[in-house]
Amino acid sequence: MMHNVTLGWRTPVEDAELVDLTIARGGVAEPGWWDRIRPHSLGWVAARTSDDKLVGFVNVAWDGCDHAFLIDTKTHPSHQHQGLGTTVVKLAISETRSAGCEWLFVDYVADLA
Repeated sequence: MMHNVTLGWRTPVEDAELVDLTIARGGVAEPGWWDRIRPHSLGWVAARTSDDKLVGFVNVAWDGCDHAFLIDTKTHPSHQHQGLGTTVVKLAISETRSAGCEWLFVDYVADLA
């Protein structure tokens, strides 16, 4: 169960925080990625602990109209298997609907279906 985690839609997220989160979960981080991608985003969900540490994230890129794309879902290992990833995605879905998008696309690997 998630404790002391607050979700925010389009709240400030720094590139360095996403680098740290990506590395923590075993990914390969590219500094500057978020600064380049953010202008193409409808929005994003950031999950933070009470001490403001970024522990969950998902980005919603879009075409500027009615198609959106759920990408870059990340959960810190200390918060995995507690429902945080699902909660972050649900908020992203809700906000995407509220923005008037008709479609929300998601790619995944077969073993996560």
